[in-house]
Amino acid sequence: MFVLLIVALVLCVAGLAVSIFRIYNQGVHEFIDALQSPLLILICVFAIVFIISVMAKSQYVVTEKHYISQFGFVKSRFLIKDVTAIELDSDTKKLTVFVGEQYMVLSIVPEQNDAFVQAMREMNKKIDFSFTLATADKDADKKN
Repeated sequence: MFVLLIVALVLCVAGLAVSIFRIYNQGVHEFIDALQSPLLILICVFAIVFIISVMAKSQYVVTEKHYISQFGFVKSRFLIKDVTAIELDSDTKKLTVFVGEQYMVLSIVPEQNDAFVQAMREMNKKIDFSFTLATADKDADKKN
């Protein structure tokens, strides 16, 4: 994920540089140029700010009533009482939080998975915690 953010950041900076270079060298002579270059500059600046904010402030927080996921400017709040299950994928070390039929995959540092699950279960004792054993399933498939 971090690599994709860096690639997107590099592309945005390149788009910004090309647009500014084009305006500087060629000027704005036609109506389409007056729309295209400034619009591309605005989009690149917004994307750069968004990517930097995601890189700087991405977190999961558990409060008494909610768990909050934040990626830069985007903040989502979910009621802990609505969480039905949490599943740990043993291969990817990612948690999946189920809220009824909906789910969200969380990319938490593997060392903090237990603390997150424990904090969630302290607020809602009904949360079912399980984990997958995909490698065991693959071994069973090979034997058959």
